[in-house]
Amino acid sequence: MFTERSDLIAYCSDYSRMSSCEDTGEWPLCAVLPESAEEVSSIVKLAIGSKTAIVPRGGGSNSVGGVIPTEGCIVLSTSKMDKILDIDAVNMMVTAQPGVNLKKMDDALEPHGLILAQEQGSYRVANIGGAVSTNGFSVRHNRYRNIGDNVLSMEVVLGDGRILRTGDKVCSNSSGYPLHKIFVGAEGTLGIITELTLRVMPKPEIETAIVAVFDSWEEAETTAMKMMQNGLGFSGGYCVRGVYPELEADETINAVVLGVEGNREEVAATKKALTAVLEEGGGSLMPEEESFAVWRQNRSMWCGTAREDYAIDDLVAAMPLQHYDEAFARMERDVFPKYGLRTNAEDNRAMTVGSRALAAFNFEYEEGKLTLADKKKALGEMMEIVKEYGGVSAGCHAVGLMLRDGFAIDHDPVRLAVMREMKKLFDPHNIMNPGKKFV
Repeated sequence: MFTERSDLIAYCSDYSRMSSCEDTGEWPLCAVLPESAEEVSSIVKLAIGSKTAIVPRGGGSNSVGGVIPTEGCIVLSTSKMDKILDIDAVNMMVTAQPGVNLKKMDDALEPHGLILAQEQGSYRVANIGGAVSTNGFSVRHNRYRNIGDNVLSMEVVLGDGRILRTGDKVCSNSSGYPLHKIFVGAEGTLGIITELTLRVMPKPEIETAIVAVFDSWEEAETTAMKMMQNGLGFSGGYCVRGVYPELEADETINAVVLGVEGNREEVAATKKALTAVLEEGGGSLMPEEESFAVWRQNRSMWCGTAREDYAIDDLVAAMPLQHYDEAFARMERDVFPKYGLRTNAEDNRAMTVGSRALAAFNFEYEEGKLTLADKKKALGEMMEIVKEYGGVSAGCHAVGLMLRDGFAIDHDPVRLAVMREMKKLFDPHNIMNPGKKFV
């Protein structure tokens, strides 16, 4: 357990660039590092007695302030709960504690010919508990699905200290309510995940990629949406407009970037079909080696990056993609100028391609010239625009503190009421990551 402020500084911030001790002067009471569900349960029961809030923390890569502590809380780190408990190669599932790093999981599965493939910008930092708690996005989602889709069962310590096992370790269960789904994307507001059983996939024989460059954004965008409608079996991809040195130095390009994986015959057939669609849409294909380098680079990109003179951030929404351009134009006209935001020149349009189609509204601003309060207001106004087009603004980053004030924008009154009732049921003392999601 850590109680000295010099030790607690590391637990006061996350990748959102928010810091409780710097921004609001709030410090946690302590940080604890349990190693079992029983220890977590004991901590929760102690917290109930003193009415002390608990903020669960995984790898700290959250980009919306989901693990920022409140004054006098207990930060409960799962970093020591990092054991892989069982790899069932026959039934293609793995059971592990929440603190297992995403890359470490893939490394452990590789000798068994398996893969989790929850690959994202924070791949080497984030852990499986945090990825499930935020319903994290994987760039290879179209083939392997996202980690939330692959949860089969979990163990959770509830807000009253009880240890809940949501179901048996089986590939399917229709005999009861799918309780594990309730905790996917809950951000630790309903309980603390202490164990997970996940579905895993065969490791592909071949990985390759296709990149097609288009004369206009409209051509690239239209072709990307056609790719999704055709149901072709790529692993994931992007439709992007920006400056990408990997493609053509110092020039703005419009491109569709696709990853293709599987056995040799499958990859050959899929590449042929994808290439035909891209070329019919007006795309010019890049050489395979360069295409794969771009695909690998996209698989490791962080959402939001700090630089010396300015910061890059985004709002990643799930919305009808045919309205993306119109919504973005409204943000650039009506929201960005009010708060000193500007379009990110290096990556000014981006949509994911596949079963989890997301629209990224990227922006940049000068460091130190945008207050946290104004950033929240700007994001709130952007969320309102997304909602008008039938979208939800927390498409993959979850809500945290950054989007919390706009949470009601994404949900109608009945849905909000039901979620609040669920919160009271699972966390009757309101000590589980309070202040996140709900205002």
